[in-house]
Amino acid sequence: MKPKAIILRGTGTNCDIETFNSFKYVGADPELVHINQLLSGEKKALDYSIMAFPGGFSYGDDVSAGKIYAVKMRRLSADFEAFIKDKRPVIGICNGFQILVKTGFLPENRGNARVATLYTNDCGHFLAKWIKLKINKKSPCIFIKGLPEEIDLPIAHGEGKFIIEDEKIMADLVARELHAVVYTENPNGSMLDIAGITNAAGTCFGLMPHPERNFFAWQNPDRPAAAREAVSAGYKFFKNAVDYVKW
Repeated sequence: MKPKAIILRGTGTNCDIETFNSFKYVGADPELVHINQLLSGEKKALDYSIMAFPGGFSYGDDVSAGKIYAVKMRRLSADFEAFIKDKRPVIGICNGFQILVKTGFLPENRGNARVATLYTNDCGHFLAKWIKLKINKKSPCIFIKGLPEEIDLPIAHGEGKFIIEDEKIMADLVARELHAVVYTENPNGSMLDIAGITNAAGTCFGLMPHPERNFFAWQNPDRPAAAREAVSAGYKFFKNAVDYVKW
């Protein structure tokens, strides 16, 4: 049986179809679900094995990116907490990462207090370009298993600067190798070049770059023509989640 993946969306989400197709390609049974369908009780988060928060500009990034969506999620916090505690894979991409941070689910902490943010890029404007990332091989993150030490992914964000003001929280995150993905050349000013983080179990993961946009080799403009039919770095993020659930 294919594992069921819930692809959560809201007004302004725009990477849901790509995320849906990525999970479908690697053997999941994905379903697009609006956050209001969970709020109304029409759908139940715990009926799924994998959860994804795609990129986009939920609710127009009003107040700050991901904030309104995070407020809505608070009304369903018991189900989301149970999903994460059950070690079911959760991935938040770009706006999805912003949402997970602003709900307090990342970085992981007691009581899900918000201890970090993703702030306006140091350059002061939106960035959309390809960047290189280093994979932290010591990280427990299940989504990055088997990836090479360096990969290419595109970014597309205006608020991607990862910040933790509490030095002890940041030191603990680094000591436990929870900074799963880092920039080789920091595009937005993120502390310690952090591009993505995970929880201690390695099953809840958020990152600013878009793996669904480098799923096939032909999506990377620097890929040689001979490899244009092959899958690329982004494929592994989604395949790892499905394989983890099947195990």
